[in-house]
Amino acid sequence: MYKTKIFKKLESINELPTILVVAMEINRLTTDPNTTIEQIENLIKNDLVLTAKVLKIANSALFAGSRRIVSLNSAISRLGFSEVSKLSLAVSFLNSFKPNHIDYERFWIHSISTAYIALKLNNISSIGMKVDKLFIGAILHDIGIMILDQHFTEIYNKVFDIALNKSIDLSVVEQKILGTNHAEVGAFLLEKWKIPSEVTEIVKFHHQPQNAAVSVRETKLAYIANFVANNRGYNNGTGSFPENFYEDIWDDLSLTVDSIPQILSEVDDDIEKAKDLLRIGGRYNY
Repeated sequence: MYKTKIFKKLESINELPTILVVAMEINRLTTDPNTTIEQIENLIKNDLVLTAKVLKIANSALFAGSRRIVSLNSAISRLGFSEVSKLSLAVSFLNSFKPNHIDYERFWIHSISTAYIALKLNNISSIGMKVDKLFIGAILHDIGIMILDQHFTEIYNKVFDIALNKSIDLSVVEQKILGTNHAEVGAFLLEKWKIPSEVTEIVKFHHQPQNAAVSVRETKLAYIANFVANNRGYNNGTGSFPENFYEDIWDDLSLTVDSIPQILSEVDDDIEKAKDLLRIGGRYNY
């Protein structure tokens, strides 16, 4: 019963939030070698929230140089196209969804950390790859939780409480009570919004990466990044018990035991970066 109601509601959510539309276009432009700073600047300045956040981030301790920046053009130059793209996406996601029951701060620290950890894992792995779709999919991997919390608050509160009080994986409780899970819900809505399949597959299979067919490597990277973030104490705010670890996926990514110290030493830096981004770019001040 709940599954039918959920997907009927999702069918009625037709439009991608405006700030996300801008961020996705920024991502597209920044991957084009012919794009100019002026093109990125013209796109960002159409959204006042994003403009203010990008300038604030460029002048933050994360990126600040010796000279204070007051123009978007200078901010983009300082940050670089790749970082502007990632930061625009992070800021857009932070400002596009309103939580009801879940812990907004923990949720986004987990999501942003997972995205940055996935990039680090890709760099450490012996088979590097392009990272734009990986970052988007990893930061959005749990977006179905936010959607369910926002649109089905009452029943989803019960799902949360069961997962938390009985230390059961959240997806298991979702499937039993709702007939679906946050990965399926998130992927469905992203597909409806015409987000590329390379991204939606990461979201859909981030708990079951062995089922991916399009973004196989990216989904495995997001899966391990999610696992690492959870097991470093930064879950998505639901209190969900950490999932099991598939060792064969670690091997598939050409990661070795020797990589573990480097990965763990860099995870805390990624988590601190996520906290800073939340503080600067989010809805609230923590």
